[in-house]
Amino acid sequence: MNERLTIGWRERIDLPDWGVQGIEAKSDTGARSSAVDVKNLKIEEDDYVSFDVALSRTDRSLSKPVRMKIKRHTQVKSSNGHITERVVVETTLRIGPVEKNVDVTLVCRKRMQCRMLIGRTALGNEFLVSSNDVYLLTEKAEPQKRTRKKSTRKKSTRKKRHRSEEE
Repeated sequence: MNERLTIGWRERIDLPDWGVQGIEAKSDTGARSSAVDVKNLKIEEDDYVSFDVALSRTDRSLSKPVRMKIKRHTQVKSSNGHITERVVVETTLRIGPVEKNVDVTLVCRKRMQCRMLIGRTALGNEFLVSSNDVYLLTEKAEPQKRTRKKSTRKKSTRKKRHRSEEE
């Protein structure tokens, strides 16, 4: 029996075929298929699809354009029973030292915490998922510092009155 790597339920992963590095992914042993957060999905002629991989949950403008051959279409049932048809593509997934080819469905996950969901088919025999831990093989991203925008309002030159002056 091969030694399996234990990963946290949340890890940072790479999709090297697409030039995507360090996006947050949730390992979900209850889901069969994997899904990646995309926007601007366009099915093209000759069984190709173009899309932008969303790289950040907080800044949707950060994305990576990709064009891939469609592997197949599939129906996915959500946890609430809703069925949707999705496009499936094949790409390379890297978690820590392990690289493997996986099928990924393309869907908008903007309301989800993680940009990718890794299902049990992609996890395969290479990984065990610890439901108590995060980032066992990878590092948590540095929190992005929010910069304050300078106010464009002019400061009032009028003096504020104290309540006692008004009475």
